[in-house]
Amino acid sequence: MQTDAKDYLYCAGLIGLAAAGTTCVVALVQPWFLGMLGPYAPVALFFLFAMVYGGFTAFLLAVIAKWLPLREGEYSMNDSQFTLWKVQHVVGEFAKLALSLFFPVVVRPAFYALFGARVGTHVAVAGKILDPRMTILEAGCVLGEGCILTSHAMAGGRFILRGIRVGKGATVGVGSILMPGVTIGAGAVVLPGSVLKSNTTVPADETWGGVPAVRIAGSAVR
Repeated sequence: MQTDAKDYLYCAGLIGLAAAGTTCVVALVQPWFLGMLGPYAPVALFFLFAMVYGGFTAFLLAVIAKWLPLREGEYSMNDSQFTLWKVQHVVGEFAKLALSLFFPVVVRPAFYALFGARVGTHVAVAGKILDPRMTILEAGCVLGEGCILTSHAMAGGRFILRGIRVGKGATVGVGSILMPGVTIGAGAVVLPGSVLKSNTTVPADETWGGVPAVRIAGSAVR
């Protein structure tokens, strides 16, 4: 992946801003923690730092996305959209790492919603969403353990960015991979270990599987 000095500068600036703000918050409450928790205060302060840093970074990324949104398309490696994605991705990964301590799998949908995913009710997420802000999870869908949803790809010197939508009540099987531009219809099933190539549309109530995934004859297998 092509990077240059401005990428490092932007990332370092945002990470430094979040770290500085978090340090101020922790410094304000440190005396109270020391008085209340004694020898356990350093542990509590560590978790507080991780929580505040992650939350503050998520807020910064939301502000950036408001004014400089990522747009679907295919771009050169010198395009500003590629730079914007790199900065948001790198800075976001640090925040996700910090907040992952507080979001076990049962509340993973809220974790990705915090980073911009549009998440419906009663959604289950055991996989990984690499580009939450480009992802829509409709009500009742299930993402199986170890599946990966990536709305970005790089090929032939081009950067591709397209959203992913998983429809109402759809199931993405364990270990599956969804590439940019994939749409899963309502009630559809993607079998475990499948790979849906870019811009694939799985119609509602169909079962797909394989590498690359194709329609599987017969009723849905859940």
